[in-house]
Amino acid sequence: MARIMDIRGICIASVVLQTVIFGSGSAFTKLAYESISPLWALAIRFGLASAVFAVLFGPRIVRGLRGARLGDWLPAALCMAASYISCNVALDLTTATNVGFLMALPVVFTPILAAVVLRRRYRLVHLPFQVAVVGGLYLLCSSGGSFTFGWGELCGLLTAVSLAGALVFGERGLARMDVVTVSATQIFATFAFSLAGALLFDQPLDVAAVQPLAWGTVAFLALASTCLTFALQNMALVRLPSATVSMLLTGEPIFTALFSWGVLGETLSTAGLVGAAVIVVCVVAETWVDGRLDEKAGAAEGAAADTLPAAAPAPAFGGEPAMLGEPAYAAATSVRGPVALPVAFVPPHPAYEQD
Repeated sequence: MARIMDIRGICIASVVLQTVIFGSGSAFTKLAYESISPLWALAIRFGLASAVFAVLFGPRIVRGLRGARLGDWLPAALCMAASYISCNVALDLTTATNVGFLMALPVVFTPILAAVVLRRRYRLVHLPFQVAVVGGLYLLCSSGGSFTFGWGELCGLLTAVSLAGALVFGERGLARMDVVTVSATQIFATFAFSLAGALLFDQPLDVAAVQPLAWGTVAFLALASTCLTFALQNMALVRLPSATVSMLLTGEPIFTALFSWGVLGETLSTAGLVGAAVIVVCVVAETWVDGRLDEKAGAAEGAAADTLPAAAPAPAFGGEPAMLGEPAYAAATSVRGPVALPVAFVPPHPAYEQD
């Protein structure tokens, strides 16, 4: 149990680090857009990230795809590509404030989509936190101002739904594929669709006009805000439900506001500060509640396992048959001395069980 909770803590820290990187990337991206268009920046960013993954993990990705079905990776990859492209379109049609609010709404859509796709029971205990987070995000991103809904907001809403789909379908795909392969498919798909969009709907890229700061920003976005964050997110989805990951990701606007203040000189209003505080409290509370529920589920599973009758004796790790009524792992440690379980062995997360 302690080992499971330690792994859970590492996964939570991974998602928090991801939000920090995303927050910094959002601030620096605004600097890059001064000399490069959003679609070309997106295409170059994911093109570089695709090259990095191909060089480092090419054979592993090929092996992973050979043993996978199309449905294991394609839905998550398409959703991730749609989320990035629709976000960039939304930024051209409406304010960054409104887009920032809508991009954080996967916390609402993910549990609903998980109930449909993964057939996971929706726990009503999460509802108050999700409602409060929506209110906090509104205060943070709109600073209490008006909130209109047009084509830009519609694209922002599509971003939120697409990101929720990437989380849920990505969690399902990770049941059959490794983290590297899932991350690679999402990166490759986003590169292909963003490059097609830049070629079809944007002006030809003027390489000489792109400033060094923009090139440096795109490189940072490719290596840190794409390669690293995709790996962190998918690694977390191995142990955390997609609903929990989406809740943790709602902290991104807070780090965006902090980096925007330091890099761009932007400041938060009183309403924005209140919204940030609401988000922090809700994320911490939601994470604690989810951890308690997992502890109870793990304890219940352990108690149920203890009451099960012993299976038919079988050779334990190549040793002598286990004594009747003695667990196989106990026989393995008593016949020929201690036998260590593989380091990678961890009981499955309760979230993967069908309710």
